[in-house]
Amino acid sequence: MAVDYVDGWQKRDPKFEADATALWRKHGVLPAGVNPEERAREICCLAYENGELTGISTVAIERYRPLLNKRFGFLRVFTSPEHEQQQIAIGLAVEARRILEEWSIAHPQEELAGMAAVYQSHKLGRFPVGKSGLTLVGLTPEGHQMRVTWFNHLPLF
Repeated sequence: MAVDYVDGWQKRDPKFEADATALWRKHGVLPAGVNPEERAREICCLAYENGELTGISTVAIERYRPLLNKRFGFLRVFTSPEHEQQQIAIGLAVEARRILEEWSIAHPQEELAGMAAVYQSHKLGRFPVGKSGLTLVGLTPEGHQMRVTWFNHLPLF
């Protein structure tokens, strides 16, 4: 079936936010203490299949000290369990990268240098460069893979 990827970055669309919070609540996937309505403000991209939300990417922009303290969009992806093995997560990551890079080019004052992700699942990261373009750069203290992709329109120094 065809998946429609929808740009939700900084849109604050009530339908997108309601769909996302409903999916997160249905599956109880947000960490303790995380408010779904607040997390929904960070929506980057949504995946719909036949009008049903099947996956969500959210992004929090933060500085990453080990890489010159540059600002990265830290990606989180959730796909509903019944859609986990359908490449939707990769599609969300690819679309998030495109969306964030376009936004970064349009807003150079934000100095968004790239996209980053921490791979917490052992199902991910078998190769150093993934289909999404995220590249292994190290491990977290917990042993999770740290991956980034740079946007090449901003100089390093």
